[in-house]
Amino acid sequence: MLKVCFISMKGGTGKTTLSLLFSLYLANKGKKVLVVDMDPQGNATIALAENKVFDDNGFLKLGMPYIIEAFLLPKVSADRLRSSVLENTLEVSLHAGRVLYLIPNFLESHRYDLHLVSNHAVPVFVNELISCLDAEPDFVVMDCPPYMSSLSYAALFGADVIVIPAEASKFGIVGIELLLSVVEDVIRKRGNSYYNIVIQPNRIKNTKSCTFYLDVLRSRYKDFVALKHIKETVEVPRMIREGLPAFNSATSSTRESVIDAISALLEKVLKRE
Repeated sequence: MLKVCFISMKGGTGKTTLSLLFSLYLANKGKKVLVVDMDPQGNATIALAENKVFDDNGFLKLGMPYIIEAFLLPKVSADRLRSSVLENTLEVSLHAGRVLYLIPNFLESHRYDLHLVSNHAVPVFVNELISCLDAEPDFVVMDCPPYMSSLSYAALFGADVIVIPAEASKFGIVGIELLLSVVEDVIRKRGNSYYNIVIQPNRIKNTKSCTFYLDVLRSRYKDFVALKHIKETVEVPRMIREGLPAFNSATSSTRESVIDAISALLEKVLKRE
């Protein structure tokens, strides 16, 4: 099992779309994938299972808030926690018999943010959650919010690999610097480093400015940067809407380049430093 955290300190880097592309690519290869939506905005949840997880009033029927609620119960039993995780994990049917698993999230999880911290639950939360599953997945993909919350820190403490989606811009580089300072602190506190840290240039436009900052990214962060970038294109959201068929029949060179970049990202994720 490999736990991969997609995280950024800057909004608009395409973090959710990249984590979904990565998850769908893995599922298409026959891997058992668990997507853990750590973002209270719930964008990954909406993309994968909007029609299954919200009630008529727009509230989440199952998912992360209910798991956290059980996790914070005084002297919660292992059986009670395991039951909560299983009840709040959704099987999402994809295509041709393929599935992935999703722990949904939405706004309700905000109310528990400080409680996770005050109960010293953050460092152990992800590993405890994964230990409650019936069967170990091949990959756990965590989509984090574009800011540091208790769930962001929980993902960083529990991850084996960090993927940082990055825009090729001045503000994108500032966001990377801020995040890497946080990561350095987490490494000290958890007592071990990650298998890998990958900076994935994403949403790259065909402009002189983007080309300049893409070169800056590669020069400054060297081996951390993925070999291939993902362009800013309408094909990415279309591929997510289409799901697995988009990965089986690339109908354009743009789609082929996206799939090629995700394949290269996976190769770098799997390569231990």
